[in-house]
Amino acid sequence: MNKIPVIAFKNKSKDERYLAASMDVGDWSDEELDVSINEIENAMMIWREDLSKPDEQDVDNLITLSEAHKKFLKDKFGDDAYVSFDVKAWLEIYEPINLDITSEQFEHAFDLASEE
Repeated sequence: MNKIPVIAFKNKSKDERYLAASMDVGDWSDEELDVSINEIENAMMIWREDLSKPDEQDVDNLITLSEAHKKFLKDKFGDDAYVSFDVKAWLEIYEPINLDITSEQFEHAFDLASEE
């Protein structure tokens, strides 16, 4: 079974709970909709196109993308703009960790990311 290296965002104050990829796949029994390790395919993840192991630079790239998105929304809608794609805010609650997931889990996660 091939394993795919990814980065997921683990909740700093909960055991084995991870930031969900979206509300649609979040665990509604969890106050923050965090998913368990058993549902890791529904977590927000970072992976590389060549499927090599992602690292801190990949997280920094996501932060850069997030900051540009946040600036665009604030420029367009003002300081009260709602921004859910705010990686710096995520990192106050979650820590990026490396995991290896199955190819089936990866296919599911890839499909979720492609829906956006």
